[in-house]
Amino acid sequence: MDQIKSPLAARNIPAGLKSCVIHGYGNWHESIAQGQHDFFTKLLPKLEEKGFATYLVEGGSRTGRALLNTDHFHIIVGGPAMYGPTILHACPSYIWGFWYFDELGYGHNSSLRFARYHSDPEMREAAEYFFNGVTGYMLQENISKFTQEPRLESPLPPSSATILCQPSEIGKPGTRYLSIEQIIPEAARYDSNAPVYVKPHPHQSKQGRRRILGICEDHPNVKLTDASIHDLIASARVVITQNSSTGFEALMQKKPVITCGKTDYWHATLTARTVKDLKSAIEFGPQTMADFDYEGYFHWFLERQCLETAKDNFVARAWSRICDKLMLD
Repeated sequence: MDQIKSPLAARNIPAGLKSCVIHGYGNWHESIAQGQHDFFTKLLPKLEEKGFATYLVEGGSRTGRALLNTDHFHIIVGGPAMYGPTILHACPSYIWGFWYFDELGYGHNSSLRFARYHSDPEMREAAEYFFNGVTGYMLQENISKFTQEPRLESPLPPSSATILCQPSEIGKPGTRYLSIEQIIPEAARYDSNAPVYVKPHPHQSKQGRRRILGICEDHPNVKLTDASIHDLIASARVVITQNSSTGFEALMQKKPVITCGKTDYWHATLTARTVKDLKSAIEFGPQTMADFDYEGYFHWFLERQCLETAKDNFVARAWSRICDKLMLD
């Protein structure tokens, strides 16, 4: 990308906010350098127009850490949550095409976890149009953040719950309230005659998968499966996860979602911090969430809080957030 200067040049950036440093963590550094993300290919010309020189460094590197202590404008991509007067975090949200551009982080670290959602009747028509467009496409095309098995020709037998797992080694202590060892048995006990589907995460380690399989084998009605999440969610009375992105995807089918960890989409779920909470949520979830405004929530979260890079107003909205953060005119 022509607008990005090299990491070598970043070591001698002149002080001041007219320099933008993009910190690409992990694979993000290379993919941004190769121009693979329209978030940056569209935003960088705007930064150049406004007089910003843009530099790309490896997140967490010696150079990157040193630059974080300066007053440059920083964009953190795929890195840890951090706050500073000149820091914004950029990262795809739960649905492809929509990005966080947030001052605290992304996912359960984003500032949305402090926000309050209120259904807006005046936005009803726009919300329904948006929801139907996003969900119809993803469900029909079997799209998720991770590649899924092909959709089944016939629906799965109805389940009392679908449990969407996460790798236990991912996630800091304190971000998850209940373990998979607590979740699976409680879901199995609700109705011993109904199946409970458990889907391992695509990045589950062999050891993690064996651990989940061992728990499932203790409960005859629990079935381990790699079927598409869309089929598994469609079959479920309730969907249970810790704080996976698939919990957000379950909202596309208007399913009661029980989250057993910190999320920034908690407004649309039942949060279980204890096994007792989980038991109540499984039992009363469908009636508790029966009147929830899923269309309005999707519109509020994705369209209004995140940035859609395909929209004509993307650059203007992103620049507005930069101006708000840096207090520019």
